[in-house]
Amino acid sequence: MRFVVYKHSLVLGDSNIVTKQFIVLKHDDGNLQFTDFHRYVKSTSRIKSISDDGNKRFSYVVKFLNFIFGTLGLKSVDQLTLEMVREFFTLYGLSQLPGDSGKRKKSTVEKCVNAVLDFLTLYLSEREGKTKLKAEELYSTTTFTNSRGRVVKRKEPNFEIYVDDSNTEKAIFRDMPNSAFEMLFSHIAHYHKDLLMVVALGAFVGLRPSEACNVRREDSPLGPGILFHQSDGQVFKIEIDLRKEIPLRSDLKPTGRIKKERLQAVPYIFLEVFLDTYNDYMTYLEGKKYEKDYGPLNLNRRGKALSYDVYYQRFRKIIRDEMIPIFLKSDDAEVVFFGQLLQEHNISPHIFRHWYTTQLVLSGVSEISELMSARGDKSPESAWVYLQNKGEIAKQYGQVNNGVFDYMNWRANELFGDKLER
Repeated sequence: MRFVVYKHSLVLGDSNIVTKQFIVLKHDDGNLQFTDFHRYVKSTSRIKSISDDGNKRFSYVVKFLNFIFGTLGLKSVDQLTLEMVREFFTLYGLSQLPGDSGKRKKSTVEKCVNAVLDFLTLYLSEREGKTKLKAEELYSTTTFTNSRGRVVKRKEPNFEIYVDDSNTEKAIFRDMPNSAFEMLFSHIAHYHKDLLMVVALGAFVGLRPSEACNVRREDSPLGPGILFHQSDGQVFKIEIDLRKEIPLRSDLKPTGRIKKERLQAVPYIFLEVFLDTYNDYMTYLEGKKYEKDYGPLNLNRRGKALSYDVYYQRFRKIIRDEMIPIFLKSDDAEVVFFGQLLQEHNISPHIFRHWYTTQLVLSGVSEISELMSARGDKSPESAWVYLQNKGEIAKQYGQVNNGVFDYMNWRANELFGDKLER
C-alpha cells in the first residue's frame, strides 16, 4: 500500500466548487484508509480563494511519507531522524526517488522543502516529547525584507540541498520540432476530433492542460467560455474566460484547475488557425449529447466535461500506440529522431504549451511581461527561461518571418480534408 492524495469536491452557493484534499493510504485492493496527516499540511500565509485545496503541498508531503514509510520502512513519523530527512531532500533534489523520471527545477525542490518542513514543524510541535527529531534540528529561522518592504520569516535548512539542474533549461525545449507538431495536430484533427479543441487551447492559446479542460462553450448557461469580438462580420479578437473555476459536471468530478484566474486572449499569430479549428470542432459536435446545464466545451465519450486525467491518459496512449510509429517512418530525419526519443521518454499534453511559447518568442515577443501575460504566468521564472534561451530555440525551430507564423498549410480544407487520407 502507499499514500495518495484524495480529493473531495462539493458546490457551495452560486456555482462555487470547493475541493479539499486528504492524505489516505491506498491498499493493493483499491480500498482507501483515511489518515489525519492532512492536519499538518500548512496553507500559504496569503488569503486564497475558498476553492483552494492546498494544491502541490499535499503531493510533496505524500512523496515524503511514501519515502519514510515505504523506502525506509518506518512505522511512525515519531521514529524520524534528521539523517532521514536529509536523505529524502537529497534524493528528491537529484531526482533519484522511486518513480522519478526527468530532472526537477530548483524552484520545485525549494517548494518541496518548504512544504515538508512546514509539515514536520506542525507535527513535531503537536508530538513534542514523543519524537526522536526536534524542529530546531531541521532549520533556523531568518528574516528578510521583501520587495514590498515587508519583513518576512523564512526557514533555512540546517543542511545542504542538492539540485541536479544540469541542462534543465535546454530540456524544456526538447519537446517537438514544428514538422512533428504538424503531424501530431493533423492526426488528432482527423482521428481524435473529440480532443481537437483541448489540444488547440494548449497549442494556440497556451492554456495549461487542466485549464483547457475547464473551458465552457460560447452558449454555456454558466456564461460564455469563449468570447468572440467582431467588427463588420470579421473576428478580430478571441478571449478565453478563465476568471472563475466553475463545476462543469453534474457528478461534481473536477475537470481541471485554473492556476491563474484571467481572461486569456488568443495571440494574433494564432487567431486564424484557432478560429478555423473552433469552427470545425463545433461542426463535429452538432447533434452530440452533452450536459446543457453546464455547457462544457470539451467532452468525454459519455457527453460529460472532459477531465484532465482522462485527457492525459488518452494523449499518452495516442503518442505511444499511434504517433511513435508514424514519426519513425517519416522521411524527415529530425522527426525520426524525435520518435526515437519518445521511445525512451514520456511527454504530456503540457508539450503544447511549450510549443506555443517557443512560437511566440520566435515571432518577436521579447518583453517578459508580455510573455507572462500570453502564458498566464503568476511569476516570471518560466517565461524568463524562454527569453534567455531564444538563440537556442531559433536553432531548433527556425526563425518566424514577419511576426506571423505561416499557417497556409493548415487552412481548414487542408487540415481536415481529403489530403489526410493520402
